[in-house]
Amino acid sequence: MMVMATTSATLKAPVGAIGSGTRAGRERSGRNAIERKAVLRVQQEIAAMPASLVVQLAMWPDHVAAWARAEGTSESVVYNMLARRKPYVRVRQRLAQRLGVPMGLLAHLIEARRPLPAAKRLPEPAGAVGSAGVAIGDDAPGPIDWNAPPYPLHRDGTNPIERSAVRRVEVEVASMPASAVVGLALWPLTVAEWSREQGFKESLVSATLAGSPSDRVRAALAKRLAVSLRELEDLIESERREPRATLPPELPPQAIPEPAEVETPTPSRPSTPSRRDPQGGAGGEPQQLALEL
Repeated sequence: MMVMATTSATLKAPVGAIGSGTRAGRERSGRNAIERKAVLRVQQEIAAMPASLVVQLAMWPDHVAAWARAEGTSESVVYNMLARRKPYVRVRQRLAQRLGVPMGLLAHLIEARRPLPAAKRLPEPAGAVGSAGVAIGDDAPGPIDWNAPPYPLHRDGTNPIERSAVRRVEVEVASMPASAVVGLALWPLTVAEWSREQGFKESLVSATLAGSPSDRVRAALAKRLAVSLRELEDLIESERREPRATLPPELPPQAIPEPAEVETPTPSRPSTPSRRDPQGGAGGEPQQLALEL
């Protein structure tokens, strides 16, 4: 619950917000070293992440809390359901609909056994552990066939909700708050845990990631992330990109028709129906295109 609460809170910063403003106008591209670390961590560790975090990533830029309010239920009910404390079948059904998956896939995400994060596993011989943290060997479970329920109760990172979460982070990392990106790059360590380890108040670290300058915090955090101070400053101070999920779709160039030709009437004689315009006389209005964007 602590992991999800920390990450969920950091994902709620207003879209388009910037940090201190010293680099206002420079938009994040997703190629910052910390953004790349966050994407790689999610790709490698998605099977080990709690269901609540996976669902939040898959829903971005929507938030679990906002969805819960829209459904007329409390945030705690949703998180208790995702933590497998109580089934809350109706909420589970509604959330599966929101994610666009059968309820069985959401049930698997919630109920299946998670592997340990890589940072907490004992060293294994080279090649003995797969990218999702599932041991490879004679006794290792095989790949999950998602067309044949009931599904085996272990997670391997291939659940469609997990794949959706990975893809969403790959596409949207530049639109996520700096605090969320740092939290993903540090995972399974949370920003709050790192703050306590370093003797910083969590509020000071949060403010620093939101743009308030703190040289001590920035220097220590850059060292922990193994990036340059400039990379961290760029992440904090550059403008977040608009989430692609909120942008209107672009019409493909080939789908944009050429303007209809309309004949101009000759003033010296009565107007007659044009062969190009069978619906009316000369001077008819050109065709109007109503595009729903």
